[in-house]
Amino acid sequence: MHSPQAREEGRQQNIAAPRRLSRHDRPGLRSGVEPQAEEGCARPRRNVRRLSFTIELKVPPEKGFASLVGAFALDAARRGELAGEQRKGLAAAARRGFLAIVDQALAQEREAIEVVASCTPLHLTLSLVERGLPMDDGLARRDPAWSELATNVDAAHWHSHGTAGSELRLVVRRPHVVCDADVPAEDHVAPAPAQQYTIRRFAPGDAVGVARAFYLTYGYAYDLSAVYLPSRLIELNETGRYVSIVAVSAEGEVVGHYALARDGDEPIADACGAVVLPAHRGRDLLNLLRDEAERQAIALGLAAYYSEPVTDHPRTQRASESFGARPCGITLGEAPRNFVARHMELSTTTQRQSCMLYVKRLQPREARTIYPPARHRAIVERIYAELGLPIEIGDYAPSSDEGSFHVGITRGDAIGTIVVESIGERTADRVRQAVEDLRAVRHLGAIYVALPLEHQATPGLCEAVESCGFFFSGVGPWMLDGKDMLRLQMPLTPIDLSELVIVGEFAKVLLDYVDSERRRCRAANVTRRS
Repeated sequence: MHSPQAREEGRQQNIAAPRRLSRHDRPGLRSGVEPQAEEGCARPRRNVRRLSFTIELKVPPEKGFASLVGAFALDAARRGELAGEQRKGLAAAARRGFLAIVDQALAQEREAIEVVASCTPLHLTLSLVERGLPMDDGLARRDPAWSELATNVDAAHWHSHGTAGSELRLVVRRPHVVCDADVPAEDHVAPAPAQQYTIRRFAPGDAVGVARAFYLTYGYAYDLSAVYLPSRLIELNETGRYVSIVAVSAEGEVVGHYALARDGDEPIADACGAVVLPAHRGRDLLNLLRDEAERQAIALGLAAYYSEPVTDHPRTQRASESFGARPCGITLGEAPRNFVARHMELSTTTQRQSCMLYVKRLQPREARTIYPPARHRAIVERIYAELGLPIEIGDYAPSSDEGSFHVGITRGDAIGTIVVESIGERTADRVRQAVEDLRAVRHLGAIYVALPLEHQATPGLCEAVESCGFFFSGVGPWMLDGKDMLRLQMPLTPIDLSELVIVGEFAKVLLDYVDSERRRCRAANVTRRS
């Protein structure tokens, strides 16, 4: 629920924008027929190579090797086809991150630092792994270099692995080639003739048609750039990270697309990347696409899928409700208001965009033991009842384990995230410090904390996080490495809840609860400060 940038899904004339974790790509075809390029655009290449790679470098933990780390990052960026400024930014961030690790690590004698560059159709990720004694990642984050790292890449994450060391992960979205051609004016789009459509799984030969559909609808404003770049969309589907569904006209033209995005073998997928060409709207194609995507998800054995419709208008939420998805949370201020879907009447508010979280269960699930804080127990139980997921409520118990969590900044969305995988004796103090560090970063619009709802120490950690100014956001079944998640939120800009458009009856219950919790936490923090 990360995320991710603007998302939309809808019915008939509605358009779905992607989840916030953007997917980014570059042209190339697998089919033997090369399409005609749009005027002003680069022609896709005929010969397509596998775009993914992983390369590693081990470097002694000495400052003199910072230039080698920078050169390694620059070479990986070139191989990943990053733009010039992206290459420079990643190399600079890698050098700064390496120096921070060398400066802040607690051990005098340590193993070599592993530098791993991993390229997928969506991102280039550079990880610096310190495997000696644990680095004081709290100190590293408070270094001014932390803010500089975040400005040079799209996302930066510190992962604390306890006695196993620490990891700095730098993420850059792979760009697409931008064309100079203008998007056709929407006023002159005539409806296509009535006809029969074929709804089916994506094939490599569809990739150019998908790119065209998104271009005619959004220009190049859509933040899921894999849809513009045939070779990357093909690879995403071949590797199973995407399950794309297309709508094909009677003349063989791709006129619609819908996808389920999945990380690894996770049991839940993200419903995203939906679009229907303007000339073919009003024919229920988006619902037909989603219906086929759901059938494919069941065939793959997925437990569920989720979507995050915006709260600017009611149509996408109604689509989720019509498919039997149930609301699990509301995320306030999740994205900046810089993505506007064409052909849609959106709210005129200027505040950051807020989203609902809807989950559709596809398979029955055995009862799981969860540990909600006593204050939130009633609403959490009701969310699970709405989802039809059996649960058992466990008793709180403190933990003496090491604990593990990571902190991240996503530049495009201007958000900070803290994801707690396991809870230990020092986790509460370390999370408080991480919150302080994130609040010191310039231009963030919101911070979110994900807690492991299946961990017996979560109630105590939740109370500690709420004392920092956070309040209830929702529950994410399967959304924390396959386990269930409790999410807290702290918008850093004003959010007027009266501006939100909420459709479902239970969604309105959730909004009222989020509102009451926001007011309660504000009052409690005022009392603490006084």
